[in-house]
This record gives sequence, C-alpha cells and structure tokens, in this order.
Amino acid sequence: MAASGLLRERDLRALTAVIEDGLRDDPGPAMPWTVLDRLQQLIPSDLIQFSEHDLQGPWSLTSQLTLDGGDHIIEFDNLNGVDDEAHFWELRKKFLPSTYAARTGDMSSAVRWSDFYTGAELKNTPFYAEYGNPRLKHCMHVPLPSPGLTRHVGFWRSNHDFSERDRLAVQLLRPHLHEVYLDAERRRRGIPHLSRREREVLQLVAQGYSNADIARILFISIATVRKHMEHIFDRTGVRTRSAAAALALPQIRPVTRRPHQTRR
Repeated sequence: MAASGLLRERDLRALTAVIEDGLRDDPGPAMPWTVLDRLQQLIPSDLIQFSEHDLQGPWSLTSQLTLDGGDHIIEFDNLNGVDDEAHFWELRKKFLPSTYAARTGDMSSAVRWSDFYTGAELKNTPFYAEYGNPRLKHCMHVPLPSPGLTRHVGFWRSNHDFSERDRLAVQLLRPHLHEVYLDAERRRRGIPHLSRREREVLQLVAQGYSNADIARILFISIATVRKHMEHIFDRTGVRTRSAAAALALPQIRPVTRRPHQTRR
C-alpha cells in the first residue's frame, strides 16, 4: 500500500485540527495542551510527552505529559524519581532510539523502539531495565528542531506497537508542531503574532535588506513588501524597521544594511 493510502480523510482532518487548535489555544507552559490532547485522539496512547533536554548539562528542562484520561503534568528542571542523574544520562546515550537523530542527523523521521530492539532485547538494555516502565513496552518519538537542545514529542503504549500509519501521521505533523511551539513561545513572551510571510519579510529586514531586495528574494512586488511592512507596523505598534525586528524577532540582531546591497 502506498504511504498516502495509510491515512484516511478523517486522519487528515485530525491532523489539521492539531495545528489549528494549537495556534488558537492558550500557549500554556511549553506546548499548548490542546496539541497533546488532539494528538491523543489522532494516535491513542497511554502517555504522550513533549520534552526538552540540554545534553551539554546534561539535564531535563521541560517534561510535559498528558495521560490517557486527560491528566496533565508539567515539570521543569527535574528528573522525577532519578537518584543518580549522571548515571541516567550515561545509559540514555547508549539507548539507540534516544540518540538516533543526533547520530544520523535525521531530524524528520519518527522512530520506534521496535526499529532497534525486539521485545526481549529491549528488556535487556541497561537504560530500559533501570529506568523504563515495564508496563509501557512500545514507544515512538519524533524530534523537533532545537539548536543546542534535544526537543521531541513521544508516544507510549502498553498493549501494541505503533503502526506505519501512526509514523506517517507524526512525520507529516512534525514541521507544523515546530511552528505551533514557536508561535506559543512568541505569545508567552508577548511577541506580536505575524503571518509566516510577514515573518519572512521581517527576517530579511533584520538582515539589512531593502524592500527591493526582499521583493526579489521572495518573488513578490515592492508594493507587496510595503503592504506587509504596514501590517507589521500595525501589529507591533512601532514605526521603524529596526524596532519591529527587535520586538518581533528578538533572537535576531538587526543590522542597518548589508554590504553592496542595492538601495531604492
């Protein structure tokens, strides 16, 4: 069966609901809770988790869980129930599913424990033997972009493994989950909401490009660039390009102009 045939029309509607509801919901502490709730409807699981780890520390930054039944749990800077964190991270580094993205550079694939271990092999891995929940025998997770960190969404089940349909659905959602997370982060920080095209325009503004340069790069007219800038000014409440970039894109340091750029 072709991959596209694995998803039905109701699955595609559920995929859309994850994204749309996530953009509308309160941003919450990390990922909007409605995203995890919608994922539970799309891919029924005993537990769904959004997590961030700083492996240079190493330590856990965020662990956000939704359990089957609707229980919500959020923890920061905490490995609950782990006495020796250094030992935990050392074993985790040797657990193949956990390091797949870092080892291969593949940031688009969802992986399952069963891609690496049989049931018997899993039980004998030091990480699962010491820290795994024996009731949760199946896991699938997908990485999200996070320079300097590891960020992913994970799914756990006790009774049966995740299917290729489940894997495909998560992989299709992956870039959109990243966008929902970034949108929630901007809202938590009070950064005005901009459309994707407006952010593209403003990112180029922050790099010092003129309206003519931006029009050429994005294959749009100069008048369209000006209209986008008008919308950006209205939404940010400022009236200079550098101020808009500093407010809406705080992670980018604006420059006044690029060398050799054309100015019109």
